[in-house]
Parts: sequence; C-alpha cells; structure tokens
Amino acid sequence: MVGLGGVAQEHMRGIAASDRLVLAAGADINSDRASKSAADYGLKPYSDVTSMIANEALDGILVLTPPQFHLPVIKVAMNAGLPVLCEKPLAASRSDAEAIRNIVLQTGRAFQFGASYRFLPAIREAREIVQSGALGVIRCCSESLIGGQGAEAVESLSPVHYPEGGPGGTPMGLVDHGVHLIDAISWITGLAPTSVFGRGNISGDHPLAESVLMTLERGALVSLSYDEGTFGLSLPGSGVFTEGAGWNVDGFVSAGSYDAYPCILTIHGSDGALRIYPYANRLYHADADGLRQVPVDPLPNPNHFRLQAEEFGRAIRGEAQPGWAAGLDDGLAALDAVLGVYESQKSGRVVTLNYPD
Repeated sequence: MVGLGGVAQEHMRGIAASDRLVLAAGADINSDRASKSAADYGLKPYSDVTSMIANEALDGILVLTPPQFHLPVIKVAMNAGLPVLCEKPLAASRSDAEAIRNIVLQTGRAFQFGASYRFLPAIREAREIVQSGALGVIRCCSESLIGGQGAEAVESLSPVHYPEGGPGGTPMGLVDHGVHLIDAISWITGLAPTSVFGRGNISGDHPLAESVLMTLERGALVSLSYDEGTFGLSLPGSGVFTEGAGWNVDGFVSAGSYDAYPCILTIHGSDGALRIYPYANRLYHADADGLRQVPVDPLPNPNHFRLQAEEFGRAIRGEAQPGWAAGLDDGLAALDAVLGVYESQKSGRVVTLNYPD
C-alpha cells in the first residue's frame, strides 16, 4: 500500500479481516504514520515506493496517495511489473489521466479503479433491483449533502491533495466524493453520462456551494448538490443509526452511531423508486404496492474495502470475479464527467461528454 493516511486506515482495517490477502508492506513519506501502520497491521514500513518494491516480493500495489501523486506511483509500480488498484479520483488532471491510460496499455498489467461504493451492500442490491427492470425507465437520480458549521469554519482539502488553481474543494464535495456518485449511478443504472453542467470548487479558493446537473443515456437526469459551508437542517427522526462507519458533512461517523446527515442516493423510475443509504447500509423501495425496506448484506464499511481488494487479488490470479470492480475506462469516464463540470463553469454552457470516443 502506498499512502497510509486518512482513508487508508479504513482500507487496512478491511484488508486485515481478509483470509485471502496479506498486507505485506506500506510506504508513506510520513515516518510516524508508516510506523503506526506497521504496529497496527503488521506491515513492513517504507518511506518511498521504489524501495518498497525493490525489497519486497509483492503481487500488487494499492495506490492511496493524494490524487496528484497517482501518476508517478502507478508509473513506478507498473514499470516494475506490478498490477495496481488506484483510489479515486483517477487523477487530478486530464493530462495525468491520459498518461496513466498509456502506462496501463503499454505495460498490459491489471488495473483496477477504486470505485469502492460498488462494493457497499446497499449499492449492490440497488443495482440488482434496477437491472431487473423493477423501476422501469430511469427518470432521475439525486444526492444532496448540505451542512457544516458555517462558511468561516469550512476547510478545503489542501494543495497536497489537489494543486492550487485546479479542481478541488472539501472532503464531501464534487471532486473527492461526487466522483463516487457519478460512477455508482452509472453502474447501478447501466446508463452512461452524456452531458454535464454545474459549478465545482477550485483548490486554494474559499469553498462555495457546488451543483451538478448531468444527463444519462435515455434521458435520465442526475442532480448532485454539495456544501459544507453552511448549517444542516436535520430534524428529529431524519437521521439514522448507521450500521457501517462512513463520512458526512461533519466528518467521520463511526459504526453504530447516530448520523444526522447521512449520505442518501435516490433513484426514480417510471415504475418505482429507491432510497439508498450507502454507509448506513439501508435500502428502501417504493412502487405501486407501497414502501418497504429491502434486506441487504450486513457487511458495510470497512468490509467493502476488503471485498474490493479481494476482487483485485482475483484479477491478479486470473480467477473468476463477481464483476463488481471498476476498470480503467470507468475511472476515466468518472473523471471526464467531473472535469466536464469545470469546463461548463468556464464556458457557461452544457458540456457534452464524449468519453470513450
């Protein structure tokens, strides 16, 4: 594993529970973080990826660095003959994404994009329902994460994550979180994004509210809204006790605690609708027969990180896979949609998405 801070801790917790994987080594420029990870999970710590690869017999690499460092790490790993599982977003720019694409194609090594939402039980079950045709023709999808402690308290991710002047923003904003939803919605519905219009935050600027209107194939409409610089309006009973750990506009939420502002994805079709709680691990289905809760697999976060890494392991070994994992094209398509929002912000016009053309 390369990059041992933040979300990497949840990845390590998930992988530690696997009987198919061994977390052999980890690299991080922060020696204290590397040492703590070694003590907590038994991995061998390194300060750089090159030394780690040279001294360890590894089967694959998990890239969990800030996005602007994905390209150099992937280049080192793949040129050393190692398959890669890369955290979202794929890159911080189109040029880096294209360079990653070229490296993957040139080396021919297995590559998996870290669309971990696909492995959350409520998301997987929602996909089964939609793909069965139970919702009919998909009409609209939405997510809204609005809250925080006011405009003066909100903080963006640092330029270490996203270079100043380019796409960036808050942890639960468009670039760092919304990219998950763009991929998940397309995967659940089986409909590719066709156009975007909206506004996203710029790294280094004080964060504003963000909004995206995205069309999918067959005319479906997606609305995403994000703002961590205001105050939430959670009323008694509108939150949930969450089965799995996760994140909201106030930060990390531990499993079993009350989440006043849970992540909620809604999908509406001509014959029914779904209300999905990815982290709280709940799913509701409404149609002509009424509203009901749908049972889901009781293995929420961090188990989805375990499942994702195990599918990566199967790909390395050439074994049969469940088919949940995202590949290079999925990572490129999600990034194309996110960057299309910024292009629309500059031009004031709807941007047509042409990937993979």
